Amino acid sequence: MKKLLFPFVFLLAAVTSYAQADTIQPPKKSYVVKVTTTNSRIIKGMLSSANDSQLVLINSIKAVHVPVSANNMLQVPAENIQSFTMKRKNSGLRGALIGFGIGAFTGIVAGFVSGDDDPDTWFAMTAGEKAVGGGILLGGTGAIIGAIIGGVAKKTFIIGGKKEKFRDLQAELMMKLVKK
Repeated sequence: MKKLLFPFVFLLAAVTSYAQADTIQPPKKSYVVKVTTTNSRIIKGMLSSANDSQLVLINSIKAVHVPVSANNMLQVPAENIQSFTMKRKNSGLRGALIGFGIGAFTGIVAGFVSGDDDPDTWFAMTAGEKAVGGGILLGGTGAIIGAIIGGVAKKTFIIGGKKEKFRDLQAELMMKLVKK
């Protein structure tokens, strides 16, 4: 039994140490970053990490929630960054869902609060019918507005090739990466 246990433990340790050596875990939140360098080159990717001297981007936008190899990582030194823009991945979809929820809730509440119409009128509706109609109408409108707002929401940081400005932004960048 002892003769079989040692090779098994050794093999298990070797396999797990190899698996951890060549992959990097991406951050919890996904940000699409567009970096403009001091020589007007544009670099796009997903933000992986940031330290006091560089931004680390993932080349492939598809490889966000899976371990990434070091070959797909791109390091951009702070001295080479003119400016960069950050945008949450799928922010338009997230905005549309939030807008739909708020609009549908408002339409449903307004429909029930308005009550039933007088049955003698030409176009009489019950409170439930008004709630369904208002929920659909205001939900669709809210989804469109939310998608537009989410699609254009982004944050631009102007560095100008100065390492001090980049260092001042490091706390804000780290908070965006770590928050759930």
